[in-house]
Amino acid sequence: MVLGWGAAMTPVPLLGAKLLPPSTGPLHLPRPRLHRRLASGLEGRATFVVAGPGYGKTGLVARFLRDLGGDSVWYWLDPSDRDPWMLFRYLIQGVKEHAPEFGERSEGLWDSLRSASDEPERLADIFISDAQESLGGRLVIVLDNAQHLAGNDLCARALRRLVAYLPGALHLVLTGRSLPEPGLKTLGREVPVNVLQGDDLLFTPEETRTLLLQTFALPMKDETIARVHARTRGWVTALQLLRQTARLGRGAPDLPDEVFVRTEAEIFDYFSEEVLSLEAPESRDVLLGSALPAVIDPDVCAEVLERGDAGTTLLGLVKRNLFISPLESGGELYAYDPLFRDFLKRKLRAEKGAEGTRDLDRRYGRALARRGDFAQALAHYLAADDARSVLGLLERHGKALLRGGMIEAVREGAQFLAGRGGRPPAVVDDLLGEACRLAGDFAAAVRHFEKALQAEDVKGVPALSGAARAGTLQGFAYALLKTGDAARAARVAEEAHAQAGSDDPALLARILNTLSIIRYRENRHREALAGWQEALACARQAADRHLTLMIAHNLGLPHAVLGDFRRAAECFQILTGPDNTRLGPEEGAAYLNLARIELLSGEPARAAEFLGDAREIAHKWGLESLAADVLEAEGQLMRETGDLDGAAAKYAQARALFTEMGLLDLLDGLAEEEAILAVRRGDADRAEGLAVDLVGKRRGAGDTEGTASALLALGEIRLRASRPERALAPLEEASRAFESLGHAFQRCLALMLFALASHRLDRRDRAARAASQALALSAQFDYRVAVLRLCDLDVSFRGFLTPLPDAPAYLRAPGELVAPVAAPRPVPSPDADLHVRLLGPTEVYRSPGRTIPASAWKIRRALQIFCYLASSRGRRATKDRIVDALWGDARLSVIDKNFHPTISFLRRALNFGHNVPKNFIVCERGAYLLNPDYRYDLDTERFETLVRSARGRKAAGQARQAVADYEAALALYRGPFLEEEFDEWAETPRAHYEELWLDEGLGTSPLSETRRAYDEALSAGVIRPVRARRKPVESGPRA
Repeated sequence: MVLGWGAAMTPVPLLGAKLLPPSTGPLHLPRPRLHRRLASGLEGRATFVVAGPGYGKTGLVARFLRDLGGDSVWYWLDPSDRDPWMLFRYLIQGVKEHAPEFGERSEGLWDSLRSASDEPERLADIFISDAQESLGGRLVIVLDNAQHLAGNDLCARALRRLVAYLPGALHLVLTGRSLPEPGLKTLGREVPVNVLQGDDLLFTPEETRTLLLQTFALPMKDETIARVHARTRGWVTALQLLRQTARLGRGAPDLPDEVFVRTEAEIFDYFSEEVLSLEAPESRDVLLGSALPAVIDPDVCAEVLERGDAGTTLLGLVKRNLFISPLESGGELYAYDPLFRDFLKRKLRAEKGAEGTRDLDRRYGRALARRGDFAQALAHYLAADDARSVLGLLERHGKALLRGGMIEAVREGAQFLAGRGGRPPAVVDDLLGEACRLAGDFAAAVRHFEKALQAEDVKGVPALSGAARAGTLQGFAYALLKTGDAARAARVAEEAHAQAGSDDPALLARILNTLSIIRYRENRHREALAGWQEALACARQAADRHLTLMIAHNLGLPHAVLGDFRRAAECFQILTGPDNTRLGPEEGAAYLNLARIELLSGEPARAAEFLGDAREIAHKWGLESLAADVLEAEGQLMRETGDLDGAAAKYAQARALFTEMGLLDLLDGLAEEEAILAVRRGDADRAEGLAVDLVGKRRGAGDTEGTASALLALGEIRLRASRPERALAPLEEASRAFESLGHAFQRCLALMLFALASHRLDRRDRAARAASQALALSAQFDYRVAVLRLCDLDVSFRGFLTPLPDAPAYLRAPGELVAPVAAPRPVPSPDADLHVRLLGPTEVYRSPGRTIPASAWKIRRALQIFCYLASSRGRRATKDRIVDALWGDARLSVIDKNFHPTISFLRRALNFGHNVPKNFIVCERGAYLLNPDYRYDLDTERFETLVRSARGRKAAGQARQAVADYEAALALYRGPFLEEEFDEWAETPRAHYEELWLDEGLGTSPLSETRRAYDEALSAGVIRPVRARRKPVESGPRA
């Protein structure tokens, strides 16, 4: 069983202004030649617009997207985005504005991956998977100012992954002065990438003419325009500067040659000085005073600058297009052109001095803190070098910022305080410890928490007390538990519980969860159960949904261990029900645990379905430990349903994966299952050797529960090997141990096996006493299936049990009525994730008996695309082929509008009725295909395979086998290929399968002759029919 740790996170305090697109005004000149370049690149995965400052990158892309229409996300990058985890949280938030369900299933996983920023490819894969499942039409994502990620290898790796594997519905646009790493450009050789550089963005003579005459409305002659273009080289910012300084408004343009030979940045500064000098004093003050924040809020500026007219002044600057643009928001927010803002900040420092600039930053920090924007306030306090304000903000809001994911910002603040000299305040180590804990560095977290808890004030009183100290102790206990110091973790958690009080139910829930995990690991299951019940109530009181779900799952664990499978399943189903759309590690563990319960309850088909869901979650999110657990459980499922070779293969895969991950402590449990498998395969000596070794190893380690489990396995092995006398001692010891531990199911098994061994030795009294105790436990917790399976090991044992006073009625029922319950049943459809029937009426389903209804496809063309892919060579087709086959002569605009939504409808339909979706449709190198990671059962493929096999066997004289193949093929042919579809593309495969059917059909010569030859051979005794034989049931469920 898998535990949920309770490191739940609060919503990330994202800055909404960073996701506001720029507004395009009348001076944003449409540039058709570049718009065509951008439009042609949309069919690829990414576009890079890379040029120096002032080339109009942002304006170009913003105007293009406005003219294009459709959905887009604009994300303004800054240095705080150099954490891949935060980068993706912003991307998710931006996409959710267009697809509200985006990221719902992976929400819990993102919380658990806060410490996985050093695995950017994994983060990118999760984002890509969400996009494939959630997005309909095309969505363009713009990452502006990409140069802020330069030198950050983790973010560069994340972007490389996105560019390489983005689904067709997403297009990524990177704009900036440079790319995060040069290697991104080389991706264009491997994947479709559109690149525009500085030379491409320079204005052509004709564009310069249009800008000057139409946009700027300047009366200029052609020779004057040519001179201006030659001097500025088509650099749009130079043209704007010349206009702002009125140098183009005279009869002859003032174009100082000595200026235009300088660098572009120097040219900008030269003319900006002139622009600023032309402004009125009040306008000039607002320009300089508003340069510090990246996003300008007029209300904040008015408060900080103590100017009630700040909003009016800013609006006037916007109307005059003075390098300031509005953002598309519900309120009035603006942003300066990056070059102009850099110039204003340098000018501010030159005029106000360092202290004056720090004072302004301090005032911005206070104004933003009053509005609850603590992350931005912290940045301004740090820029102001204001230790007192940084300390005050971190003391009040540091933990909330950390739980929201702002690890780097809080760490920077704490390290700033630590570097001030002297002993840092306790909050510094407290926050650094929490930051390390969230980042997965538990050893460092322990060191910082210890320092924080040891800190004292000037009077020798602990610096942390009450709820603050309880919160630190909770993080400390969690880190200790993760480092393996369970005993100390228990003491710390108890102290945290004592100091927590009742004012913060979320904190109390986390403390109780940690305590319960410790108690659970110490086999104090009833105490763990009580602790988790109290924690669940606290989590609900705090309205923390994720913490509630995770604790609800944990609450099922002691129920399962104690043998109350019904109540355990009720807890696990809280996470797997339709109300929970998340699919994180806890949900994967819940599906796995439900599968184990269903197997023990005699429902292998349900167990297989739950294991499939757990396997999918493990595969989707790369959860290797869950994948290994699923492999082990699949081995047990195969063992209990009679596929012993398949079970051995699964166990071998699980062992390899556990070993690769270094989880060697889990190999003992696997060895126990392998020992049971060995005796069922007839290798009793090897099985007993494995079990004896396990008993000795666990006994030597003082592992009471593990020893009891190994003894139970040893007793079962000896009993199956017809060594009942040697089975008694380990079974008796196991029964006593499980009784002391309170493990009802395992004790029931030990008692039943002990009774069976005693029965075989004709020790009826001992057998009766043990059986009566086992049957009492079975009646209490409904272990009917386990009892019946053990009865089937020995027919006479059932007869012995039936007269017992407390024997249940099902033991007295006729054998044929209960045999289906006890016998192993093959798991339905183990070899396919998706079943497709194209011959006759179209049927598609993931689970037998649950055909996807017509209403699930939304539109007919979604099903048509699927049928086209399923019947194409390699189950693959390019977009152009799909469009030609299914859209015919439709207008290009109609196709562009409908193609991606149709693919989205298709993906959703294939997962209709399933809470765990599978990504059956993928896009690779411009083609759509059925995901080769899954297994498909297509009746057309099986039909052709059987016909070819029948022909070959008929030619070889294998009449009986040929008849079987023919009849199996004909059973698949329920009617013509796609009998309800009449598209032209379907005619060729329809004719092909009809031709096969006519050649091989009932009453036609090939089958008739083959049948006749088979009948003659059978009559002559040349061949003999194979009779079905049933082996005795050999199964016994394991916990």
